[in-house]
Amino acid sequence: MGDLILKENFDLESIKLKNDFYSDKYYDIKMFDDLPLTTKDELLKNQVKYPPYGNFRDNDILIEQIYRTSGTTSKPLMLSFSKYDIEYITDIGADCFRYSGMGSIGNKEIVINCLNLSMWAGGFFDAQSMMKTGVQVINFGTGNTNELIKLILDLSLSFKVSLHCTPSYLPIIEKRFYSEFKKYPRDLNLFKLYLGAEGGIQNNEFRNNLIKKWDCGIYNANYGMSEICSIMASANDENMLKFSEKLFESYYVELNIDNRLINILDANIDEQGELVISSFNKESQPLIRYSTKEKIKIVKKENKSIFFEVIGRSDDMIVVKGINFFPEQLRSVISEFKELSGQYQLQIHKNNNNEITDVNLICELSNEEHKLDNKTLRDKLIYKIRNELTVSVDVNFTYKFEILGNKLKLINIVKG
Repeated sequence: MGDLILKENFDLESIKLKNDFYSDKYYDIKMFDDLPLTTKDELLKNQVKYPPYGNFRDNDILIEQIYRTSGTTSKPLMLSFSKYDIEYITDIGADCFRYSGMGSIGNKEIVINCLNLSMWAGGFFDAQSMMKTGVQVINFGTGNTNELIKLILDLSLSFKVSLHCTPSYLPIIEKRFYSEFKKYPRDLNLFKLYLGAEGGIQNNEFRNNLIKKWDCGIYNANYGMSEICSIMASANDENMLKFSEKLFESYYVELNIDNRLINILDANIDEQGELVISSFNKESQPLIRYSTKEKIKIVKKENKSIFFEVIGRSDDMIVVKGINFFPEQLRSVISEFKELSGQYQLQIHKNNNNEITDVNLICELSNEEHKLDNKTLRDKLIYKIRNELTVSVDVNFTYKFEILGNKLKLINIVKG
Protein backbone atom coordinates (compact mmCIF):
# COMPACT_ATOMS: atom_id res chain seq x y z
CA MET A 1 0.00 0.00 0.00
CA GLY A 2 1.26 3.50 -0.86
CA ASP A 3 1.37 6.56 1.37
CA LEU A 4 -1.91 7.60 2.95
CA ILE A 5 -3.38 11.01 2.23
CA LEU A 6 -3.38 13.06 5.43
CA LYS A 7 -5.10 16.36 6.08
CA GLU A 8 -1.63 17.73 6.79
CA ASN A 9 -0.88 17.14 3.07
CA PHE A 10 -3.51 19.68 2.08
CA ASP A 11 -1.97 22.92 0.80
CA LEU A 12 -4.81 25.37 1.41
CA GLU A 13 -3.00 28.45 0.14
CA SER A 14 -2.04 26.72 -3.11
CA ILE A 15 -5.62 25.72 -3.92
CA LYS A 16 -6.80 29.27 -3.18
CA LEU A 17 -4.33 30.62 -5.75
CA LYS A 18 -5.45 28.17 -8.44
CA ASN A 19 -9.18 28.04 -7.74
CA ASP A 20 -11.51 31.06 -7.50
CA PHE A 21 -14.32 29.04 -5.90
CA TYR A 22 -12.19 28.00 -2.93
CA SER A 23 -10.44 31.38 -2.79
CA ASP A 24 -13.83 32.97 -2.07
CA LYS A 25 -15.12 30.15 0.12
CA TYR A 26 -11.99 29.88 2.29
CA TYR A 27 -10.77 33.49 2.13
CA ASP A 28 -10.31 33.88 5.92
CA ILE A 29 -9.65 30.22 6.86
CA LYS A 30 -6.15 28.90 7.58
CA MET A 31 -6.65 25.37 9.00
CA PHE A 32 -8.18 22.28 7.36
CA ASP A 33 -10.22 21.43 10.47
CA ASP A 34 -12.00 24.78 10.16
CA LEU A 35 -13.13 24.22 6.56
CA PRO A 36 -16.91 24.03 6.03
CA LEU A 37 -18.54 21.29 3.96
CA THR A 38 -18.92 21.68 0.20
CA THR A 39 -22.36 20.69 -1.10
CA LYS A 40 -23.59 19.57 -4.48
CA ASP A 41 -26.13 22.39 -4.45
CA GLU A 42 -23.26 24.90 -4.12
CA LEU A 43 -21.48 23.37 -7.11
CA LEU A 44 -24.62 23.32 -9.26
CA LYS A 45 -25.29 27.01 -8.55
CA ASN A 46 -21.65 27.76 -9.29
CA GLN A 47 -21.88 26.03 -12.68
CA VAL A 48 -24.97 28.06 -13.55
CA LYS A 49 -23.00 31.23 -12.77
CA TYR A 50 -19.78 30.07 -14.46
CA PRO A 51 -20.77 27.58 -17.20
CA PRO A 52 -20.03 24.89 -18.06
CA TYR A 53 -17.61 23.61 -15.37
CA GLY A 54 -17.91 26.28 -12.68
CA ASN A 55 -14.89 28.09 -11.27
CA PHE A 56 -13.87 25.29 -8.90
CA ARG A 57 -11.29 23.96 -11.35
CA ASP A 58 -7.71 24.89 -12.20
CA ASN A 59 -7.83 26.50 -15.66
CA ASP A 60 -4.19 25.54 -16.31
CA ILE A 61 -5.06 21.83 -16.23
CA LEU A 62 -5.72 20.20 -19.60
CA ILE A 63 -9.12 18.44 -19.69
CA GLU A 64 -9.16 15.05 -21.40
CA GLN A 65 -12.67 13.74 -20.67
CA ILE A 66 -16.02 15.42 -19.93
CA TYR A 67 -18.96 13.70 -18.25
CA ARG A 68 -21.71 14.49 -15.79
CA THR A 69 -23.44 12.91 -12.84
CA SER A 70 -26.45 10.68 -13.50
CA GLY A 71 -28.91 13.30 -12.24
CA THR A 72 -30.76 10.65 -10.21
CA THR A 73 -31.10 12.89 -7.16
CA SER A 74 -30.79 16.37 -8.70
CA LYS A 75 -29.77 18.30 -11.81
CA PRO A 76 -26.64 16.74 -13.38
CA LEU A 77 -23.27 18.17 -12.39
CA MET A 78 -20.77 18.71 -15.22
CA LEU A 79 -17.51 16.86 -14.55
CA SER A 80 -14.08 17.29 -16.10
CA PHE A 81 -11.08 14.97 -15.78
CA SER A 82 -7.41 15.26 -16.64
CA LYS A 83 -5.32 12.36 -17.92
CA TYR A 84 -3.86 11.97 -14.42
CA ASP A 85 -7.35 11.94 -12.85
CA ILE A 86 -8.50 9.16 -15.19
CA GLU A 87 -5.45 7.04 -14.40
CA TYR A 88 -5.76 6.95 -10.62
CA ILE A 89 -9.58 6.76 -10.59
CA THR A 90 -9.52 3.69 -12.85
CA ASP A 91 -6.71 2.17 -10.74
CA ILE A 92 -9.03 2.38 -7.72
CA GLY A 93 -11.93 0.96 -9.76
CA ALA A 94 -9.82 -1.97 -10.97
CA ASP A 95 -8.77 -2.70 -7.38
CA CYS A 96 -12.46 -2.85 -6.39
CA PHE A 97 -13.38 -5.15 -9.27
CA ARG A 98 -10.48 -7.48 -8.43
CA TYR A 99 -11.72 -7.69 -4.84
CA SER A 100 -15.06 -8.91 -6.25
CA GLY A 101 -13.23 -11.60 -8.20
CA MET A 102 -13.04 -10.02 -11.64
CA GLY A 103 -9.94 -11.12 -13.52
CA SER A 104 -9.38 -14.22 -11.36
CA ILE A 105 -9.08 -16.31 -14.55
CA GLY A 106 -7.59 -13.50 -16.63
CA ASN A 107 -8.46 -13.21 -20.31
CA LYS A 108 -10.62 -16.34 -20.24
CA GLU A 109 -13.40 -14.22 -18.75
CA ILE A 110 -15.50 -11.88 -20.91
CA VAL A 111 -17.40 -9.16 -19.06
CA ILE A 112 -20.31 -7.61 -20.95
CA ASN A 113 -20.78 -4.08 -19.64
CA CYS A 114 -24.51 -3.36 -19.63
CA LEU A 115 -24.24 0.24 -18.48
CA ASN A 116 -24.74 2.93 -21.10
CA LEU A 117 -21.79 5.25 -21.58
CA SER A 118 -23.49 8.40 -22.97
CA MET A 119 -22.62 11.36 -20.69
CA TRP A 120 -22.66 9.31 -17.50
CA ALA A 121 -19.16 9.13 -16.01
CA GLY A 122 -19.78 5.67 -14.55
CA GLY A 123 -20.11 4.07 -17.97
CA PHE A 124 -16.63 5.16 -19.10
CA PHE A 125 -14.75 4.74 -15.82
CA ASP A 126 -16.30 1.34 -15.08
CA ALA A 127 -15.30 0.04 -18.51
CA GLN A 128 -11.74 1.36 -18.20
CA SER A 129 -11.44 -0.10 -14.69
CA MET A 130 -12.61 -3.51 -15.91
CA MET A 131 -10.02 -3.52 -18.67
CA LYS A 132 -7.27 -3.07 -16.08
CA THR A 133 -8.25 -6.36 -14.39
CA GLY A 134 -7.18 -8.35 -17.46
CA VAL A 135 -10.62 -9.51 -18.63
CA GLN A 136 -12.07 -9.03 -22.10
CA VAL A 137 -14.66 -6.24 -22.06
CA ILE A 138 -17.66 -5.70 -24.33
CA ASN A 139 -19.42 -2.34 -23.93
CA PHE A 140 -22.97 -3.34 -24.79
CA GLY A 141 -25.16 -0.93 -22.82
CA THR A 142 -28.85 -1.44 -22.02
CA GLY A 143 -31.59 -2.18 -24.52
CA ASN A 144 -31.55 -4.65 -27.43
CA THR A 145 -31.95 -7.41 -24.86
CA ASN A 146 -32.60 -10.14 -27.45
CA GLU A 147 -29.19 -9.51 -29.01
CA LEU A 148 -27.58 -9.51 -25.57
CA ILE A 149 -29.04 -12.95 -24.81
CA LYS A 150 -27.85 -14.35 -28.15
CA LEU A 151 -24.39 -12.89 -27.54
CA ILE A 152 -24.17 -14.52 -24.10
CA LEU A 153 -25.24 -17.90 -25.47
CA ASP A 154 -22.71 -17.72 -28.34
CA LEU A 155 -19.75 -16.56 -26.25
CA SER A 156 -20.39 -19.02 -23.41
CA LEU A 157 -19.47 -21.88 -25.74
CA SER A 158 -15.82 -20.75 -25.58
CA PHE A 159 -15.47 -18.37 -22.60
CA LYS A 160 -16.67 -17.69 -19.09
CA VAL A 161 -19.18 -14.88 -19.62
CA SER A 162 -20.08 -12.36 -16.91
CA LEU A 163 -22.36 -9.33 -16.85
CA HIS A 164 -21.80 -5.93 -15.27
CA CYS A 165 -25.15 -4.21 -14.79
CA THR A 166 -27.67 -2.76 -12.36
CA PRO A 167 -29.89 -5.13 -10.33
CA SER A 168 -32.98 -3.62 -11.97
CA TYR A 169 -31.83 -4.79 -15.43
CA LEU A 170 -31.88 -8.47 -14.40
CA PRO A 171 -35.70 -8.89 -14.37
CA ILE A 172 -35.80 -7.46 -17.90
CA ILE A 173 -33.28 -10.05 -19.13
CA GLU A 174 -35.10 -12.80 -17.25
CA LYS A 175 -38.52 -11.99 -18.70
CA ARG A 176 -37.20 -11.59 -22.24
CA PHE A 177 -35.25 -14.88 -22.02
CA TYR A 178 -38.38 -16.72 -20.97
CA SER A 179 -40.71 -15.05 -23.49
CA GLU A 180 -38.36 -15.65 -26.45
CA PHE A 181 -36.63 -18.92 -25.49
CA LYS A 182 -38.85 -20.40 -22.73
CA LYS A 183 -35.76 -20.71 -20.55
CA TYR A 184 -34.74 -19.53 -17.09
CA PRO A 185 -31.81 -17.33 -15.94
CA ARG A 186 -29.66 -20.29 -14.86
CA ASP A 187 -29.80 -21.57 -18.46
CA LEU A 188 -27.65 -18.62 -19.56
CA ASN A 189 -24.71 -20.31 -17.76
CA LEU A 190 -23.25 -16.99 -16.65
CA PHE A 191 -19.97 -17.04 -14.74
CA LYS A 192 -20.58 -14.01 -12.53
CA LEU A 193 -22.86 -11.02 -12.13
CA TYR A 194 -21.06 -7.84 -11.09
CA LEU A 195 -23.80 -5.53 -9.85
CA GLY A 196 -23.83 -1.91 -8.77
CA ALA A 197 -25.05 1.66 -9.34
CA GLU A 198 -28.22 0.88 -7.32
CA GLY A 199 -29.00 -0.18 -3.79
CA GLY A 200 -30.27 -3.61 -2.82
CA ILE A 201 -27.46 -6.03 -3.47
CA GLN A 202 -26.01 -5.49 0.03
CA ASN A 203 -29.18 -7.13 1.37
CA ASN A 204 -28.26 -10.81 1.84
CA GLU A 205 -31.77 -12.14 1.25
CA PHE A 206 -32.08 -10.20 -2.01
CA ARG A 207 -28.62 -11.44 -3.07
CA ASN A 208 -29.35 -15.07 -2.11
CA ASN A 209 -32.56 -15.00 -4.15
CA LEU A 210 -30.51 -13.88 -7.16
CA ILE A 211 -27.93 -16.64 -6.58
CA LYS A 212 -30.68 -19.29 -6.58
CA LYS A 213 -32.29 -17.87 -9.69
CA TRP A 214 -29.16 -17.17 -11.78
CA ASP A 215 -26.94 -19.96 -10.40
CA CYS A 216 -23.71 -17.94 -10.61
CA GLY A 217 -21.51 -15.69 -8.50
CA ILE A 218 -23.33 -12.49 -7.47
CA TYR A 219 -21.17 -9.57 -6.36
CA ASN A 220 -21.80 -6.07 -5.07
CA ALA A 221 -18.95 -4.83 -7.23
CA ASN A 222 -19.59 -1.18 -7.84
CA TYR A 223 -20.11 1.45 -5.14
CA GLY A 224 -19.05 5.00 -5.88
CA MET A 225 -19.98 8.53 -6.94
CA SER A 226 -19.18 10.08 -10.30
CA GLU A 227 -18.11 13.43 -8.86
CA ILE A 228 -15.72 11.77 -6.40
CA CYS A 229 -14.59 8.35 -7.62
CA SER A 230 -16.67 6.20 -9.96
CA ILE A 231 -15.94 3.02 -8.00
CA MET A 232 -14.41 3.20 -4.54
CA ALA A 233 -15.76 0.12 -2.75
CA SER A 234 -16.90 -3.42 -3.54
CA ALA A 235 -17.72 -6.73 -1.86
CA ASN A 236 -16.60 -10.35 -2.20
CA ASP A 237 -18.45 -13.50 -1.12
CA GLU A 238 -18.90 -12.11 2.40
CA ASN A 239 -21.06 -9.37 0.83
CA MET A 240 -19.62 -6.59 3.00
CA LEU A 241 -18.60 -3.46 1.11
CA LYS A 242 -14.92 -2.62 1.54
CA PHE A 243 -13.24 0.60 0.54
CA SER A 244 -10.33 0.09 -1.82
CA GLU A 245 -7.15 0.73 0.14
CA LYS A 246 -5.93 2.66 -2.91
CA LEU A 247 -8.72 5.16 -2.19
CA PHE A 248 -6.87 6.43 0.87
CA GLU A 249 -3.78 7.16 -1.24
CA SER A 250 -5.65 9.82 -3.24
CA TYR A 251 -8.56 10.89 -1.01
CA TYR A 252 -8.99 12.03 2.56
CA VAL A 253 -12.16 10.33 3.83
CA GLU A 254 -14.06 11.51 6.89
CA LEU A 255 -17.17 10.41 8.73
CA ASN A 256 -19.55 13.15 9.85
CA ILE A 257 -21.04 11.94 13.14
CA ASP A 258 -23.51 14.51 14.47
CA ASN A 259 -21.46 17.38 12.97
CA ARG A 260 -18.20 15.94 14.36
CA LEU A 261 -15.82 15.00 11.54
CA ILE A 262 -13.27 12.23 12.08
CA ASN A 263 -10.86 10.38 9.79
CA ILE A 264 -12.75 7.25 8.73
CA LEU A 265 -9.66 5.16 9.51
CA ASP A 266 -10.12 6.20 13.16
CA ALA A 267 -13.85 5.38 13.27
CA ASN A 268 -15.00 2.57 15.55
CA ILE A 269 -17.11 -0.45 14.60
CA ASP A 270 -20.85 0.36 14.69
CA GLU A 271 -20.23 4.10 14.33
CA GLN A 272 -22.33 5.65 11.59
CA GLY A 273 -22.45 8.97 9.83
CA GLU A 274 -22.26 10.76 6.51
CA LEU A 275 -19.32 10.21 4.17
CA VAL A 276 -17.34 13.41 3.63
CA ILE A 277 -14.57 13.14 1.05
CA SER A 278 -11.74 15.43 -0.08
CA SER A 279 -10.10 14.72 -3.45
CA PHE A 280 -6.74 16.34 -2.69
CA ASN A 281 -5.05 14.75 -5.72
CA LYS A 282 -7.67 15.58 -8.34
CA GLU A 283 -6.22 17.99 -10.88
CA SER A 284 -9.46 19.11 -12.50
CA GLN A 285 -12.32 20.12 -10.17
CA PRO A 286 -10.90 19.07 -6.78
CA LEU A 287 -13.63 18.71 -4.16
CA ILE A 288 -12.78 19.60 -0.57
CA ARG A 289 -14.85 18.25 2.31
CA TYR A 290 -17.56 17.22 -0.12
CA SER A 291 -20.85 16.29 1.53
CA THR A 292 -21.83 13.05 -0.24
CA LYS A 293 -25.21 12.65 1.55
CA GLU A 294 -24.35 8.94 1.88
CA LYS A 295 -24.95 7.62 5.38
CA ILE A 296 -22.91 4.51 6.22
CA LYS A 297 -22.19 2.27 9.20
CA ILE A 298 -18.75 0.78 9.96
CA VAL A 299 -19.19 -2.99 10.41
CA LYS A 300 -15.61 -4.32 10.43
CA LYS A 301 -11.98 -3.11 10.46
CA GLU A 302 -8.78 -4.95 9.57
CA ASN A 303 -5.68 -2.72 9.60
CA LYS A 304 -6.39 -0.22 6.80
CA SER A 305 -9.38 -2.17 5.47
CA ILE A 306 -12.72 -0.53 6.26
CA PHE A 307 -15.89 -2.59 5.80
CA PHE A 308 -19.25 -0.83 5.87
CA GLU A 309 -22.92 -0.96 4.98
CA VAL A 310 -24.94 1.78 3.34
CA ILE A 311 -27.84 2.98 5.47
CA GLY A 312 -29.22 5.37 2.87
CA ARG A 313 -28.89 8.82 1.40
CA SER A 314 -29.72 11.63 3.80
CA ASP A 315 -31.51 13.45 0.97
CA ASP A 316 -33.59 10.28 0.37
CA MET A 317 -34.76 10.18 3.98
CA ILE A 318 -38.45 10.97 4.27
CA VAL A 319 -40.60 11.68 7.30
CA VAL A 320 -43.84 9.69 7.33
CA LYS A 321 -46.16 10.84 10.12
CA GLY A 322 -43.22 11.87 12.29
CA ILE A 323 -41.09 8.78 11.60
CA ASN A 324 -37.70 9.15 9.87
CA PHE A 325 -37.56 6.53 7.16
CA PHE A 326 -35.01 5.48 4.50
CA PRO A 327 -36.62 3.87 1.41
CA GLU A 328 -33.72 1.40 1.22
CA GLN A 329 -35.04 -0.18 4.45
CA LEU A 330 -37.91 -1.69 2.44
CA ARG A 331 -35.49 -4.00 0.62
CA SER A 332 -35.23 -6.52 3.46
CA VAL A 333 -39.03 -6.87 3.73
CA ILE A 334 -39.73 -7.07 0.00
CA SER A 335 -37.02 -9.72 -0.51
CA GLU A 336 -38.96 -12.14 1.71
CA PHE A 337 -41.80 -12.43 -0.83
CA LYS A 338 -41.12 -14.87 -3.66
CA GLU A 339 -43.98 -13.32 -5.65
CA LEU A 340 -41.91 -10.13 -6.02
CA SER A 341 -38.83 -9.57 -8.18
CA GLY A 342 -37.17 -7.39 -5.52
CA GLN A 343 -37.45 -4.18 -7.56
CA TYR A 344 -39.59 -1.37 -6.18
CA GLN A 345 -40.22 2.35 -6.28
CA LEU A 346 -41.76 4.78 -3.80
CA GLN A 347 -44.16 7.42 -5.04
CA ILE A 348 -44.14 10.31 -2.58
CA HIS A 349 -47.18 12.56 -2.92
CA LYS A 350 -46.68 16.14 -1.68
CA ASN A 351 -49.08 19.07 -1.47
CA ASN A 352 -48.31 22.66 -2.50
CA ASN A 353 -46.70 23.25 0.91
CA ASN A 354 -44.24 20.42 0.19
CA GLU A 355 -45.82 18.27 2.90
CA ILE A 356 -46.06 14.50 2.36
CA THR A 357 -49.70 13.46 2.00
CA ASP A 358 -49.38 9.86 0.77
CA VAL A 359 -46.68 7.24 0.25
CA ASN A 360 -47.33 4.61 -2.40
CA LEU A 361 -45.04 1.59 -2.75
CA ILE A 362 -44.98 0.04 -6.22
CA CYS A 363 -43.50 -3.47 -6.34
CA GLU A 364 -42.57 -5.44 -9.43
CA LEU A 365 -44.07 -8.94 -9.59
CA SER A 366 -41.67 -11.79 -10.34
CA ASN A 367 -43.80 -13.04 -13.25
CA GLU A 368 -47.19 -12.57 -14.86
CA GLU A 369 -48.66 -15.62 -13.13
CA HIS A 370 -49.23 -13.33 -10.15
CA LYS A 371 -52.16 -10.95 -10.46
CA LEU A 372 -51.88 -7.18 -10.19
CA ASP A 373 -54.92 -7.08 -7.88
CA ASN A 374 -53.59 -9.72 -5.44
CA LYS A 375 -55.25 -8.40 -2.26
CA THR A 376 -53.80 -11.13 -0.01
CA LEU A 377 -50.23 -10.32 -1.06
CA ARG A 378 -50.90 -6.60 -0.75
CA ASP A 379 -52.31 -6.92 2.77
CA LYS A 380 -49.43 -9.15 3.93
CA LEU A 381 -46.88 -6.66 2.61
CA ILE A 382 -48.60 -3.64 4.18
CA TYR A 383 -48.82 -5.45 7.53
CA LYS A 384 -45.17 -6.57 7.50
CA ILE A 385 -43.89 -3.08 6.59
CA ARG A 386 -45.99 -1.49 9.32
CA ASN A 387 -44.94 -4.14 11.85
CA GLU A 388 -41.18 -4.11 11.10
CA LEU A 389 -40.55 -0.54 9.94
CA THR A 390 -43.41 1.23 11.80
CA VAL A 391 -44.48 3.17 8.70
CA SER A 392 -47.73 2.98 6.77
CA VAL A 393 -47.66 2.84 2.98
CA ASP A 394 -50.14 1.95 0.28
CA VAL A 395 -49.05 -0.87 -2.05
CA ASN A 396 -49.58 -1.50 -5.76
CA PHE A 397 -48.00 -3.95 -8.19
CA THR A 398 -46.57 -3.76 -11.69
CA TYR A 399 -45.20 -6.33 -14.13
CA LYS A 400 -42.39 -4.12 -15.39
CA PHE A 401 -40.68 -0.85 -14.51
CA GLU A 402 -39.62 1.51 -17.25
CA ILE A 403 -35.94 2.24 -16.63
CA LEU A 404 -34.70 5.59 -17.89
CA GLY A 405 -30.95 5.61 -18.52
CA ASN A 406 -29.01 3.14 -16.38
CA LYS A 407 -30.91 3.18 -13.11
CA LEU A 408 -34.31 2.55 -11.62
CA LYS A 409 -35.12 5.68 -9.65
CA LEU A 410 -35.93 4.68 -6.07
CA ILE A 411 -38.11 7.70 -5.28
CA ASN A 412 -40.59 9.48 -7.52
CA ILE A 413 -41.99 12.76 -6.19
CA VAL A 414 -45.57 13.60 -7.22
CA LYS A 415 -46.55 17.24 -6.57
CA GLY A 416 -50.04 18.65 -6.14
